[in-house]
Amino acid sequence: MDEVAFSRLNQRQRECLRLVYRNLEAKEIARELGLSPHTVVEHLRDARRVLGASRSMHAARMLAEYEQDNRIGYEPVGVTDRENSAFTSSVPATAVGAEAGIREIRKNRYNFSYLERLGLIVGIAVGIIALTGALATGAHVVTQVLVERHIDLSDSAYRR
Repeated sequence: MDEVAFSRLNQRQRECLRLVYRNLEAKEIARELGLSPHTVVEHLRDARRVLGASRSMHAARMLAEYEQDNRIGYEPVGVTDRENSAFTSSVPATAVGAEAGIREIRKNRYNFSYLERLGLIVGIAVGIIALTGALATGAHVVTQVLVERHIDLSDSAYRR
């Protein structure tokens, strides 16, 4: 993508795209920037239009790739230096960001542990199996009713 398109992005659009890249939703971005969610949506829409992207995350990735310095957001409030061990252990620094002192923050949209995620996957799989069994049983029951009543759906009375 050419530099002209990126130069047409204003600062708010860039900020919104950087926060989208951190997996924040419009309401969260609005809260962080002190804007209304509608305004954030408008900024993202305009940024997508300028960059020719169909999705905000695609536009955010394009911006991050263009900037190529892993500067994808602001440092969290209250965390100023590297000596903060709680921050350092919970959020890994990127390879390039570690050299520059910039940390990448990835937010998990759903606060599930790995065990909860595994349980959710197993639960969904069991539900799909149960629904498939119920569908097969229902088809079998319908077939049995048709056979018992000697109804042949290939008869001309059932054709249109």
